[in-house]
Amino acid sequence: MSLYRKYRPQTFEDVVGQEHIAQTLRNAVGAGRTAHAYLFCGPRGTGKTTSARLLAKCLNCENGPTSTPCNQCDFCTRVRDNQAVMDLVEIDAASNTGVDNVRENIIEKVNVAPAQGRYRIYIIDEVHMLSVSSFNALLKTLEEPPAHAVFVLATTDAHKVPTTITSRCQRFDFRRVGPADIVRRLQYVSQNEGIQLSPEAARLIALNADGALRDALTLLEQVAAFSPETISEADVRLVLGTVSVELMHALIEAVGLRDAVTVLRQIEAATEEGASFSQLARDLINYTRDLLLLTVGFESDHLLTDSEKKLRHRYANQMGRARLMNMVDALRNAEKEMRQSTDHRLLLELTLVRAATAPEMLMAPAAQVLQAAPHVIPQSPMIAPQRSTPREIPREEPRPAPFIQAPIQTPVAASEEVFIEDPIAAVAPTPRVVEPLEKSEEYLEEPNLTEMVDLPEAAQQTPSSDFQTPTAQAEWSPPAAKKGRRIHNLEEFIELWPAVLMRVKKKIGITSVAYLHDALPVALDEKDAILEFKKEFHYAKACDAAKRLPFEQVLNECMAKPHRLVFRLAEPKVAAPVIEQEEVVVEDDDFDVDVSQTTTDVHKYAQEVFAAEVVGRSGEG
Repeated sequence: MSLYRKYRPQTFEDVVGQEHIAQTLRNAVGAGRTAHAYLFCGPRGTGKTTSARLLAKCLNCENGPTSTPCNQCDFCTRVRDNQAVMDLVEIDAASNTGVDNVRENIIEKVNVAPAQGRYRIYIIDEVHMLSVSSFNALLKTLEEPPAHAVFVLATTDAHKVPTTITSRCQRFDFRRVGPADIVRRLQYVSQNEGIQLSPEAARLIALNADGALRDALTLLEQVAAFSPETISEADVRLVLGTVSVELMHALIEAVGLRDAVTVLRQIEAATEEGASFSQLARDLINYTRDLLLLTVGFESDHLLTDSEKKLRHRYANQMGRARLMNMVDALRNAEKEMRQSTDHRLLLELTLVRAATAPEMLMAPAAQVLQAAPHVIPQSPMIAPQRSTPREIPREEPRPAPFIQAPIQTPVAASEEVFIEDPIAAVAPTPRVVEPLEKSEEYLEEPNLTEMVDLPEAAQQTPSSDFQTPTAQAEWSPPAAKKGRRIHNLEEFIELWPAVLMRVKKKIGITSVAYLHDALPVALDEKDAILEFKKEFHYAKACDAAKRLPFEQVLNECMAKPHRLVFRLAEPKVAAPVIEQEEVVVEDDDFDVDVSQTTTDVHKYAQEVFAAEVVGRSGEG
C-alpha cells in the first residue's frame, strides 16, 4: 500500500495543515448541526477526500454521531481499510459526467434507506467535471435530499462549479500545507517505516511538494526505493534531478560577481551531473525569489541553518534588489519558453549570461534608473518643477533631457534655481512670472496667461549653443538637435501647426486632436490666433470641446506671447453663374446658298483676321 494511503488520517485530530476545517466539522458533528451538502475546495493533495471520509465515519460510527470515531466498529474499519461500504458511495465525476450517470448513481438510489448506518453519504470527486445538464439534474436532489442523505462535493476548480450548486452547500476552502507541517509529517512517517531521514532531505522534499502532503509522501516513497535505510539531501536531489546546493551557490555567486565564464562552467558541471535544465531553472527561480525577499527584510524559509542564512544574506546584498527582480523575471520567461523548446541548455545559458554581463542601469527597472538620474520633480502638463539641490550626473548613466533656466522676474534666493521644461524642444523659454517656492509647497502653480507680462528684449534672445545647466557644466551641453523656435507670425504658425497638434495630443489627450483635425491657421495678429474650419460639423464640435479642453493654454505654450484662440467657419464658395444662351433657330431657307461662294467668303475672312495667306488647297495637284 502506498504511504499516502497507509498513513491517511483516521481522526480529525490527525489532519495536517487544515485545522480550521477539522475543528469546524468536529464541532458541527458534536452539536448535531451537520448540513445536507458540503463543498470541499482546494489544491490537490490537501485532504479533501480524506476529510469527507472522516465525516462519513463520524456520522455512521456505532458510537455516533460523534466528533471522534472509534475506528473499531464495522463501518469505521471498512472505511479505514479502504473496503466497500454500502452507505458510503464514492463517485468519480471525471468518468461519470453525463446525465444518465447522475440519474443512475444518485437520483434513482438516493431515496433508498441506509443499509446499516444512519446516513448514506455521497462523495463526488472532481465535481467540476460534470456537464451543465448533469448539474441541472442534480440540483433538485441536492436542494431537498432525503433526511438520511449527505452530499460531499470535492473539487480543485471551484470557479467551474455553478453558483446554483455552491449556494446550496457549505463551502470549505482547503489551503496548501506549510513546509514545516510537511516536514513534521515526513519525519513521523519515516520513523514508523524505519528510515533515517535527514532534516535537509525532508526540507527539500517539502519544498518540491509545493504544499501537497500527498505529493510529499509520494516523493518520500520514491526516494526510499532508491535508498531504503538512510535518505540524505544528495539522494533527494539525485532522484528529483536537481543540482547540488554547492553548484547552486556557485551559479548565484558567479552571476553576482559578473563572471560569465564561471557561469558557463557551472552549467557544464550541471550537465555532467545529469541535471534537468528545466528543473534547474525552477530551482534558480525559487532561490532568487528567496534572495529578493531578503532585500526587503522578509525570510520565507525558517528551516534554514545559520550558515545558510548568512550565505543568502551575502548574496542578496551582493546582487541588490533591482538585479534580483530582473533575474527572477528573466528566469521565469526562460522556464516558460522551455516548455515549447527542446534546447533547454541554450535558453538557460543565455539567461544567466545576460544576468551576469548586463550593465547596472540596464538590469535596473525604470524606477531605479530615474532615482539614479539627477533629481527632477515630476511635472504635470501645467506645472513647472523646482530643483533646489543640484546633484552631479554620473558619466555612465543615460543623460536626461536638458532643462532651460527660465527668466525670473521676481527675485529668488541665491540657493534656489527655477527650471521649466521647454514645451516643443525650443531653447527660447515661454515668458512668464515665476514666484519662489515656499518650504511647505512642492510645485509651482502655472500663472494665468492673461496676466503674463512682456520681458526685456535681452531676456527673449536665444542662449548660445554652449549654454550649460549649473549641475552638469563639466559633463555635457544641450545638443543642437533639440533646438526649435516659437511662433511669432502667421508663416511660422502655419509651418509649426503639426507640432502644435502633437503637443495637444501629449498635453490633453489623443482624442482631443480629432477636434482640430479640420482646422488650419489663417490669421495671427497682436491679440488673436484664428483657426478656420472647412466643415460646419467639425466647427461645432470644436467650439463645444473648447469649453472643456484647454486648447488655448496649450497653444500659448508654443507662442512667443499669449494670444486668444478664435475658431472661424470658412465661407462657402460661390458657384460661377450659368449664362443661358438663346437658342438660334435657323430656317431652312438659310441653307439655300451657293457653297462655292460661302467657301470664298470664309477664306477672305480668315485672311483678314489672322493675316493668313493661301498656299494651296487639299486635293489639288
